[in-house]
Amino acid sequence: MTPGVEAQRLGKLYRLYTSPARRVLETATLGAVRGHHEFWALRGVDLAIGRGAGLGICGANGAGKSTLLRILSGTTAPTEGRFRTAGRVTSLLDLGAGCHPDMSGRANIVLNGVMLGYTREEMRRKQEEIADFAELGDFLDEPLRTYSSGMAMRLGFSVAMTLDPDVLILDEVFAVGDITFQKKCIDRIYDLKKRNKTILFCSHSLYEIRQLCEEAIWLRNGRTEAAGDAADVTNAYYAFQSREPDDLPPPARNGGAAGEPRIVDARIYRLGTDREVYEIESGDSIEIRVWWANPKPEGTRIHVAAGFQRQDLTLAAGMATHMDGFELTGAEGCSVLELPELQLLSGSFLVPIWLMDGHGVHRYHEHMLDRKLVVRSNWSDVGVFVPRHAWKARELPPPREG
Repeated sequence: MTPGVEAQRLGKLYRLYTSPARRVLETATLGAVRGHHEFWALRGVDLAIGRGAGLGICGANGAGKSTLLRILSGTTAPTEGRFRTAGRVTSLLDLGAGCHPDMSGRANIVLNGVMLGYTREEMRRKQEEIADFAELGDFLDEPLRTYSSGMAMRLGFSVAMTLDPDVLILDEVFAVGDITFQKKCIDRIYDLKKRNKTILFCSHSLYEIRQLCEEAIWLRNGRTEAAGDAADVTNAYYAFQSREPDDLPPPARNGGAAGEPRIVDARIYRLGTDREVYEIESGDSIEIRVWWANPKPEGTRIHVAAGFQRQDLTLAAGMATHMDGFELTGAEGCSVLELPELQLLSGSFLVPIWLMDGHGVHRYHEHMLDRKLVVRSNWSDVGVFVPRHAWKARELPPPREG
C-alpha cells in the first residue's frame, strides 16, 4: 500500500497567556518572567492511510481533530514529529476561508482556489465546472455579501469538490445544501476514491465515517485513543461516550414494600456458563439470571421482566415471563432469560429488572443492575439492534390505487 498521507509522532504545542500584558512582560524580559503556560493540543499521533482510501477522525470537541487536519493541510506547522502527503492537497477546514464578501461568486472561485494553492489559470479553466456544480445561477455574478449562509457554503464546498486533489481534507462541513446537493457531494467523494485519491474526513457523525472511510482514528485529549478499522474505532468511541463516570452513584431503585415480592439479585452471564460478562460483541449469546422471593406464593402471582435501555432511557428491548407464558411458582427461585446471538448494536445499555403482578401491570420491585452492558460491533448497521432479516426479489405488479 502506497501511503497517501502518513505521520509520525505529530505534536502541536500552544503557549497560552492569561492576558496581553503577560505576553508583553515575557517578551520585554526576554523570557526571564514567564507569562504563559503550555498546552499540547496534539501529541504523539501516528497515522498512515493509503491512496484511494478514507480515514475518519472522531473525538470530542477539543480532542485535537482540527489541529491534526490543519497540520496535514499545511496551514500550521507541527511542534514535533513529521508528516508527508503524496501529491496536491485540498482542504476544506472553514467554508468561509479564502472568500471576500465584496467580490462576486465567480471572482471568489478564483480567489478560493488560489488560497488552496492552485494557479489563476487553473481556476479559470475550472470556473464553469465549479459554477455548474454549485447551481447558484445568476447569483454567481453577485457580491458574496448578498448570499445567504447556505449559498456561501455551497460555493466553498463546490470549489473543494470540483478540484482534482490527490488528498482531500474535510472538517465538519458535510451538512451543506439540500438533499440533492449533498448527494452530489457524496458521489464526488466516491469518485475521488475510485480515482485513487485519499480522503481525510473529520466528523461527529459516526455513521458517515463508517460509510465513507475504511479506517479511523479516535483522538482523546490530543492523543490517539484507538486506530484501525473504521467500524471498530467508531464502536469503541460510541461505547466510551455512553459510559458514565465510575464515581457516579448507581441508578435509583424501587426497593419494594416490606412483605411484598422482591428481587434478591440479578446478573449477566455467558449463555450456559457461570462466567459473568458485561462487555460483549454483537451476536454473542448471554443469559440474565434473576433471583426473586415471594413471601406469599399461595395468593400472589408474580412475573419477571428484563430490558435494555439506552442512555436517554429509551427502552431498546423488553422481555417478560407473562408475555411468553412462563409461570413463576414457589416462595423463591431463579428465572433465567436466555438470549442467544443477541443482535444489539454497539452502545452502552442500562439493564432494568422488574418484578410484577399476575397481570404484568403493577410493579412490586424494580432493580437496576449496577453495571451496564457494553456492546461492541464491527458491523456497519445503524440503529439499536439488527433484526433477523433477508432480502428477496419477486416479480410483482405495483398495487392499484384506490
